Amino acid sequence: MITTRVKYAATILVCASMISSCGEDIKEEKNTIDKEVFDPNSSLNTIFDGKIFSIPSPVQTAYLIKKIDVEFDRSLLNDNSNVGEYITEYQQALNLGIYGTDLGYSALYDQKNVSMKYLNSIEKLTAELGLDAAFDTSFLTRFEENSGNSDSMIVLMSDAFKKSDNFLKQANRKSTSALILAGGWIESVYFACALNAKQSTPDIERRIAEQKQSLNSIIDILFEYNKGGSNDTLISELRDLKTAFDKIEMNYEYTAPETDSESKLTTFHHSLDMNFDQTTLEEISTKLTQIRSNIIKA
Repeated sequence: MITTRVKYAATILVCASMISSCGEDIKEEKNTIDKEVFDPNSSLNTIFDGKIFSIPSPVQTAYLIKKIDVEFDRSLLNDNSNVGEYITEYQQALNLGIYGTDLGYSALYDQKNVSMKYLNSIEKLTAELGLDAAFDTSFLTRFEENSGNSDSMIVLMSDAFKKSDNFLKQANRKSTSALILAGGWIESVYFACALNAKQSTPDIERRIAEQKQSLNSIIDILFEYNKGGSNDTLISELRDLKTAFDKIEMNYEYTAPETDSESKLTTFHHSLDMNFDQTTLEEISTKLTQIRSNIIKA
């Protein structure tokens, strides 16, 4: 049995006007990238109809992988040539999330040629999904111009995906937005599991175990925005994956939050104990890999 004690502080922006306005009519937010996108311990707080779901960003997982000095492994990526085989909105949205994670991973490792191939695949999927505006000529030009700066590439990509997410929510296409989010989450956890099998580290093991909570958010979002029952199979698969994650024991020690009224920032301090073993991590990896294979198969 592995026992991991995690101490962390999560900072969440308190903005009542933003939360109250997030219903069916979601207003366009300023498209900037929060500094937390580069913090491997922070989370992506996404809002669906006023409900906040906290999910680690795929970019953060890629940063963590690079931080522990694991070599770039292109075999982990979904083959970019598969893009033409994704013909339904369901397939396109899930694989857009997967390709977005692949792009972020390759960009962080300064794999310029690989990054441009995945950018091309993303461009094709966004066109099919009607998201051309977020990945327009201006974006492509800026991405190419910054191809030597991995942080700038990540910021540009994150910005484009945020614009896409805003557009989908405004157009009442939240089911598509949910699938893109789910695809990105699945790919990032797949990376962590695959690399942990090659070079196990406490940081990677902890990142995988932390997904127990994120998985609940993913399932809830896919269930709530299940267009015509199209998510039924994926939800069933993720619930089966949840049986493996449920073997991870989590115990919290709560500390009262600190609020800065001037900056409108509230910082939550928590201590977290996680207990799990290698058998559980292997079961998670096996089930997640199969789910991903079902999504990316051409």
